[in-house]
Amino acid sequence: MKEKLIALLKEDGLTLTIVASLIIAYAILRTPGDRFASAAELEAEITNGQPTVIEFYANNCSICLISKPKVDQLERDLGPAAQVLRLNVRNDPGKILASEWGVAGVPTFFIFDGDGQMLYRRSGAPDVAAITETVTDLSTVTN
Repeated sequence: MKEKLIALLKEDGLTLTIVASLIIAYAILRTPGDRFASAAELEAEITNGQPTVIEFYANNCSICLISKPKVDQLERDLGPAAQVLRLNVRNDPGKILASEWGVAGVPTFFIFDGDGQMLYRRSGAPDVAAITETVTDLSTVTN
């Protein structure tokens, strides 16, 4: 048995290393589950008086996985100026809202002012500068 394992590692060691690396990367980059039980709960959250950035994503989307560190940093940078919410289009309520809001691909980003008015929409990798500028402009107007 030990000899078979050694032979397997010699023959397929690179393949096994790549597969293990991909599994580890996926575990690190995947976005955890949604925190909303319903679309109504999310809609109440975006009208709470604070600007809201929403990302529609899927954990099987390569752009979503690659963009996760940028979205994490955006969340840290915006701090108390805006909340950043993430909705998986494979689960409710993300699936429901993606359909209602016409999300055709992931990732898709929205920015809402504190009253629930949509101010920004973009599909594809996050434009961190544009998102930050939009939220900063909102913070300037409300202060």
